[in-house]
Amino acid sequence: MTSCTVKRCAALALLACMASGAAHADYAAERSRLKSAVPKDAVLYTLQAGVAALAEKQDGEAAALFDSALDKIEGMYANTESAARARSLWYEEGAKDFKGEPYERAMAFYYRGLLYLAEGDYENARASFRGGLLQDAFAEEDQNRADFASLMLLEGWANQLNGDAAQAADAYKEVTALRTGFVAPPEGANLLIVAELGGSPRKLGDGIGNAEIVYRRAKRTPERSATVTLDGQPQALLPMEDLYYQAITRGGRPIDRIINGKVAFAATTAKVGDVLGTIASEGNVLRAAYGGTSGRALGGLAAVGAIASVISANVKPRADVRYWNNLPESLHIQALRASAAPRDIAALLKDEAGNPVALDTVVIRQFRDKNGNGLVWIKSRH
Repeated sequence: MTSCTVKRCAALALLACMASGAAHADYAAERSRLKSAVPKDAVLYTLQAGVAALAEKQDGEAAALFDSALDKIEGMYANTESAARARSLWYEEGAKDFKGEPYERAMAFYYRGLLYLAEGDYENARASFRGGLLQDAFAEEDQNRADFASLMLLEGWANQLNGDAAQAADAYKEVTALRTGFVAPPEGANLLIVAELGGSPRKLGDGIGNAEIVYRRAKRTPERSATVTLDGQPQALLPMEDLYYQAITRGGRPIDRIINGKVAFAATTAKVGDVLGTIASEGNVLRAAYGGTSGRALGGLAAVGAIASVISANVKPRADVRYWNNLPESLHIQALRASAAPRDIAALLKDEAGNPVALDTVVIRQFRDKNGNGLVWIKSRH
């Protein structure tokens, strides 16, 4: 694998590349955060460090970081203590080991798949993209299952480079069903361009007890589209994924049901506790008035009410609002046939109205694998 370029591009609109200079991905800072992270946050900081490492050409470290994070993510769905905690009513969401929402877990597989592609390991790339689709399929609502079109396209691309034409066609057919205007890469295509624009979707606590997760788009990240110029030839990129959309359509993941269960349980038990306590209190008044003998039964009711109230008080329904903060907001992809590796690559970013967007944080990298196939990876923010 060869990596030709990593740089910060400082320009008003046209973001030149293929020049020397270090990316401002701050891998050292992310690595420091990971080193000092408490265990429950380790996966989160591992993922963020992985992206920073990739942006700074530390590909071996990036691969190791994503492998480590994916091992833990997948392990959380096994019969482990962490998995048991995730199902427990007695731990607030923020106290659990971070494993991310489905879109975040899918993106962990996406980055690992890109690194496999860069190495020319198409079979592992395909497996990784499929792994991301599996995470996407964990969404609760049927209409949102496995609708991560960019991962389907990348799986098809890995199949195409691997010579599995039929499987590639199947994957592209799925993409066509999800993205109007998508055209499958031509036969003989050997260069893939992937651009990541904008900032990560944000999670905020909302509702009673902050038990609900609400999402907001990243602030002050106006770039919505990109045109890439290869040796002077412009190439439009297809908008393939909106991670914010993926985030807000995956609120029904299994862990959300637990969150919702906490809220319902807390409200229900609090109400039961109040009612039972009231009955016991009123019964004691009646017993005092009429000299009745039901003290033991009423005392039992009072105890049950007290226990229910204690249970309600101990349920911590706050949602987990930690999020992977160096993800993009959107993915834009194009595959084409190139006679040679481009020597000059530039990216023009535009906002919703088509106006150029000036940034000094853009990273552009080009990889050429052992089979001569290329990958251009662009990230507007890190």
